[in-house]
Amino acid sequence: MPPVFKTDYHVHPDYSYDAARDTIEEYCERALAIGLSEICFTPHYTAIPSVADKFGFVRHKGEKTPVTGGWLGDYIGEVRAADARYRDKGLRVFAGLEIDYCGSIHDFLKKRLTDEHQIDYMLGSVHLVNDGLDIMIPSEAEIIFTQTSPSDFYDFYFAEVDKIIDSGLFKSIAHIEGYKRYGVRHNPDYADAGLIPYGHFERIFNKVFKKGMTFEINLSLFRDGQNVTNPVEEVLKMAYDCGIRSVAIGSDAHRLKDLAIAVESAVEACRRIGLGVFSLA
Repeated sequence: MPPVFKTDYHVHPDYSYDAARDTIEEYCERALAIGLSEICFTPHYTAIPSVADKFGFVRHKGEKTPVTGGWLGDYIGEVRAADARYRDKGLRVFAGLEIDYCGSIHDFLKKRLTDEHQIDYMLGSVHLVNDGLDIMIPSEAEIIFTQTSPSDFYDFYFAEVDKIIDSGLFKSIAHIEGYKRYGVRHNPDYADAGLIPYGHFERIFNKVFKKGMTFEINLSLFRDGQNVTNPVEEVLKMAYDCGIRSVAIGSDAHRLKDLAIAVESAVEACRRIGLGVFSLA
């Protein structure tokens, strides 16, 4: 059995503009208190030019700042200081980013995030479809999921996941069933276990395995009352069958109280399937 332990590799501290003003230090103290062994911070990093005016910001020193500005050095320095401070207490602390990818910014991302700043954990995510509409914003999700059939949506969505994998920039994929949060409100087919797009998942997981990447068990649906892992256990079993042996665990916390929400559900799912927990330590 691969090692299974409690971590959180998807945490939005105060640098994320859509997050509460809970600091890296506050998250680390909370992580220690609840028994996490590792925490990885993942502020949103959306540098796609077409949505820069809408999503291209972080919070730096309390101010709204362009994501492409000069804040990364301060962020990474704060994380490195936290790692030095908490390591002897049993907590490792890593600097990640949750990134919306498109091919036109590939060279920029590589230069800025891997060459200049050596981000520990680049987490690729798909939020944007249909000319910049966000599947995680309720009003925009309503437009997406009422005007697009699940079949057509899956074709587009998983093509975007393919691009993340093929880029070679990322260690992990975020909330791979992210469409479920709001999709199920507008079309019950998104929650139907018999309609899971297994063909897309099989292709994606085979590529993830060959690339030496991973993906996360995202736990944010527990704070919405859906109380299910993302992806669901049937999909996790397919990942195992495709050769993947470790997955990240991520709460997607935007508030301190949601750190590691339902982490035991992810740990138990890993144990049932035989998956280990991804670690940078």
